[in-house]
Amino acid sequence: MKRISFVLPVATLAVMLIFGCVSTSGQTPAKEESYIHLNKVIDKLERNILVTGIWVNTLHPSTAIGLARVNGYPNYKESLTKPMIDFILIDMEHEPFEMSDLRNFLLALTSRQEVLAKGNLQPNITTLVRIPVDADGPIDSAIKQVLDLGAHGVVVPHVRTPAEAERVVRACRYPQPKDSPIAEPLGRRGAAPRLPSYLWGVGSKEYVRRADVWPLNPKGDLLAVIMIEDQEGVDNLEEILKVKGIGAVFFGPYDFSFSIGLHGSWHVPQVDEGLAKVKKICDRFNVPLIGFAGPRDIEVKLKEDFKMLLIGEDWDLKGDAYSVLAYIKKHNGLTPK
Repeated sequence: MKRISFVLPVATLAVMLIFGCVSTSGQTPAKEESYIHLNKVIDKLERNILVTGIWVNTLHPSTAIGLARVNGYPNYKESLTKPMIDFILIDMEHEPFEMSDLRNFLLALTSRQEVLAKGNLQPNITTLVRIPVDADGPIDSAIKQVLDLGAHGVVVPHVRTPAEAERVVRACRYPQPKDSPIAEPLGRRGAAPRLPSYLWGVGSKEYVRRADVWPLNPKGDLLAVIMIEDQEGVDNLEEILKVKGIGAVFFGPYDFSFSIGLHGSWHVPQVDEGLAKVKKICDRFNVPLIGFAGPRDIEVKLKEDFKMLLIGEDWDLKGDAYSVLAYIKKHNGLTPK
């Protein structure tokens, strides 16, 4: 008997997965739904849902596979459908800036089972990479390499002025079409979408459309995160946040202690005051501030209305991240999404 094959073009399948139109349960495929961000952090921030993440220092493929398989739950099936860790912040400022390691890690983090379980292409874990170059340095090449490997955003240290913040945004953006209403800040990123489009599961043209900074571009899937960790940055923050395209702010208390002459003493009132000032300004500009939270202060951080929280790290031996997730699940009434 002659076997009949039905071939669905890859591009068509990718579009259907982006918009959640593929059914994995045998049901009739749903009609096209609203736009789905491929950056889960952006998706949850737009829906005003708390975002949680951890530091990652070890760029080994086994670490990536472990993150995908056990994401806040001991059950693999639930880690696919009810994940709790929304992002990882990969530190390449104080760890080696090795692009081959980052490429292999991001490839290993890409889970086909996850796509089938969710029915769309939004990964359970958004990847943000902290680069080793300060904002006043040659950031363009470092940002380009990180984004060209498929990361969903960058974290840039020591942003002190509005001009430096604008340099970060420009380095993340492709030059926009001539008729674009959001052409400024003018993008400087060189175009080579082959690998990131593969990791995102879309064609090159779709990747280029999505690879823009949010919230400047409401359909953008890249986060430009700036670190405020100097007194000068704190003093200039109001002007810095007037720069269009900044997705989030990250306050660095340890480096800030050095900038005010305390050299590593960061559990002190002067540093707390700096953090409080940054939080107040970020709230006024409606820009998320990434905060730290552990089992002892998660309740306080939730009351302070932090939208993004770092709750642990990949070599956490005390289980702090799991304890924080258990608290959020029990006391904060949040449904993992």
